[in-house]
Amino acid sequence: DIEEVQLSNRGRIWSYTNSCYPPPPPFVSRHEPFQPVTIAAVELDAEKMVVLGQVVDGYSVDDLSVGMEVELVLDTLYEDDTNEYVVWKWRPLAAAGK
Repeated sequence: DIEEVQLSNRGRIWSYTNSCYPPPPPFVSRHEPFQPVTIAAVELDAEKMVVLGQVVDGYSVDDLSVGMEVELVLDTLYEDDTNEYVVWKWRPLAAAGK
């Protein structure tokens, strides 16, 4: 049996970087040619554990800082002719209107 575990949806950036090269398959890029994505390691508020994930589009490493508060949101990973593939990503709270 698989047990469901609820985790916080907010935390603070512990570390961050950009990915300037496409990961190997089965990764599918949203953009051709590949455009770098920003990755953040976030310490969850309640659990004090670090979770790695992509940052929503529109944010680069220049927009982030260690300690910045972020929230987990659903966002498009990529689309094909029949489906939109959704994944969780981190969105900075200070700039949620961006």
